[in-house]
Amino acid sequence: MDVTFVCSGEESFKMEVGFFDTVHDIKQKLQSCKGWPAAALSLFHNGDVLADVGAGAGAGAERYGIVEGSVIHVELAGRQQEKSRSKRRDDGGAALLRVNVVSRCGRGRAEVAVCARRAVSALRRELEERALAGAGFPLPRDGAYFFIHRQSVMDEARSFEWHGVAAGDEVVVFEGSVTR
Repeated sequence: MDVTFVCSGEESFKMEVGFFDTVHDIKQKLQSCKGWPAAALSLFHNGDVLADVGAGAGAGAERYGIVEGSVIHVELAGRQQEKSRSKRRDDGGAALLRVNVVSRCGRGRAEVAVCARRAVSALRRELEERALAGAGFPLPRDGAYFFIHRQSVMDEARSFEWHGVAAGDEVVVFEGSVTR
């Protein structure tokens, strides 16, 4: 089936994608066709990140509802960094980071986009909104949980940038509370 690919700063193009092609297969085809490194690609369809690692890994195009005429948005890691640097120069904004949120026992995994300069409490709000919408990320009851990044408790009043969180980093949800 022919699928249209759109990448910022590039002309859109069509490429043949098989119904059972995995995200990894699609990235490899893009690498062969355009010379873009597969490891540096992020793919999006209908607002969903097409995962090739973690939850959903190995899923085919059919899992994401990709059919003839679909549009897949492509983001190159290097271009995202360039865009975020220029955005900071233009309006003082901060880049969006996609972090992998994992429940302590591995029952749930979600990729969440967060603003690097926002407080970690924004992640709590995002996860709770997803839970209310029925997205199914398993949160401990009564809001009694905290976040861990690289074996350190995250202060929810501090920013992701302050904690040194980078795109693709893992943030773990632990049940309980932290006292000082």
